[in-house]
Amino acid sequence: MTAKPRFPFVTQLPRDDGCGVVVLQMLTGKSYDEVAGMINWAPGAVHYSTWKELTGVLSALGWDIGEPRPASSWGEISGVAVVHVEPDHFMLYHAETATFYDPGQLTGPQSHSALIPMSYLSVRPPR
Repeated sequence: MTAKPRFPFVTQLPRDDGCGVVVLQMLTGKSYDEVAGMINWAPGAVHYSTWKELTGVLSALGWDIGEPRPASSWGEISGVAVVHVEPDHFMLYHAETATFYDPGQLTGPQSHSALIPMSYLSVRPPR
């Protein structure tokens, strides 16, 4: 039996940008515009996310985060994590259920990803 997904799935398609904001949208339940507004992005403009922007939003929302850590395999990642994968894309991963929330897909979440992690940030919601 497959576990019910923990987070709502949101795709970034057909856009090519904003994957990090979409990941935070799935993680926090906030709208794309709310998250992008916290980064101070202009509506409708093309943007690519950075760790600094994503950690800034999570910190402002009171999420328990540390610093992004290097990773070269999915087995190195635990808990719920925002993951930066090759070549330059963000996705959400729930390690306990091996569930991949890849905003670059049309549907999800998935139980497999061929993408290779480069770094990750474990996150816990505010208490």
